[in-house]
Amino acid sequence: MRRCRIKASMKEEIFALLRAADWDGLVARAREDRRLLTALIGVLYHPDEFLAWRAVEGFGRVVAVLLPEDEEFCRDRMRRLFWALNDESGTSGRFVAPAVGEAVARAPDFLGENALILLNALDEPYLQAGVAWAFGRIGGVRLELVQEAVPEIGRLLGSPDPQVRGCAAWALGEMGAAEAAAALNKLTGDAARVRIYLDGNLTEKTVGELAAGAVAKLKAKTA
Repeated sequence: MRRCRIKASMKEEIFALLRAADWDGLVARAREDRRLLTALIGVLYHPDEFLAWRAVEGFGRVVAVLLPEDEEFCRDRMRRLFWALNDESGTSGRFVAPAVGEAVARAPDFLGENALILLNALDEPYLQAGVAWAFGRIGGVRLELVQEAVPEIGRLLGSPDPQVRGCAAWALGEMGAAEAAAALNKLTGDAARVRIYLDGNLTEKTVGELAAGAVAKLKAKTA
């Protein structure tokens, strides 16, 4: 997919809104100018990891608000992301799947049928962490939308990439994957450090910490 070109003035405005987590301001500007949603797709490719993650959240928030007002426009932008995930050039960007997951999580009644399409991206190792995060994000809102994905995400716990293991561990807790508890317990001593976007912030944790958190969440759900 060709990356979206952003006018310098709009780009700087978007960057400022994202860094400040001014979600109300971002949504208001998107309502005034629909091109902002398209521009946010471009920010998913930004080399600043924190800014790209904020664009993930911003994209989901804007889509959720605009969907009832202009459903076809929003669905077209979602299709652009899915086309990007199917891009065999290897340039789709690792924040595309999280953006899809964020949008589905924030507008499950409109976009829930898109959740399992993300499984197609697991064939690309560099997308696996983002896909796992996306399923965790959706699972935290609507468990029933992601249950079929649990076995595939569970297999990622054995990945040689700690970022993939960590995101998968967190996701399985959010997905209510009780069947993964034993595998998660085995990872609680994994000291590899990863960066993960949680509650609006990019934080550093060990894979073991994420696995332990997932186990605790699963126990709480069955208590």
